[in-house]
Amino acid sequence: MTSEQNSGAGQSQAFASGETLAAKRYALAAFQIAKEHGDFDSWRDAMAQIAEFMSDAEVRRVLENTRVGQEPKQRLIAAALGDLPALPLNLARLLVRKHRTALAADIALAFSQLIEEERGITHAHARTAIPLSDAEVADLSRRLQQQTGQEVILDVQVDPSLLGGVVVQIGDRLIDASTRARLHALRESLVGAL
Repeated sequence: MTSEQNSGAGQSQAFASGETLAAKRYALAAFQIAKEHGDFDSWRDAMAQIAEFMSDAEVRRVLENTRVGQEPKQRLIAAALGDLPALPLNLARLLVRKHRTALAADIALAFSQLIEEERGITHAHARTAIPLSDAEVADLSRRLQQQTGQEVILDVQVDPSLLGGVVVQIGDRLIDASTRARLHALRESLVGAL
């Protein structure tokens, strides 16, 4: 990769990171308002509607077109989302005014994550060598809940390269109870003993 290509990749990552931060700021502001009003669920529904509408290819073409003025864009928002509660509708209008409609899906996702965090819900991703039964998934979820003290929503995927056992990712925490990891640790012990 040339230094010019590398510089472009760095700028792209910085742009993506800046967009992610902006989406999180909008989500946090909306979350604080929803919390003040004790109205998480209707806000989440409204955010999902806004995200779905603003993610539509035809709608995006209009909303992101700099040759289309604010007034027609705001009329489009009023026509499509006018039945939303006033405050979420104001967010949709603000996104149009600030040329941030492309962030709508990321804002909705970040908003949902904030609600789950508030309610003590965390997501975990588990990889297993073989498919787990419903009872095994429930048992693993229960054990993770005991470890974290939070309700755990578990996503399980099969990864035959593990040989056996399970690898669980909860946020930035990795629990590796796979056969492959145990074999690697045993190998390291044997090599270290020589």
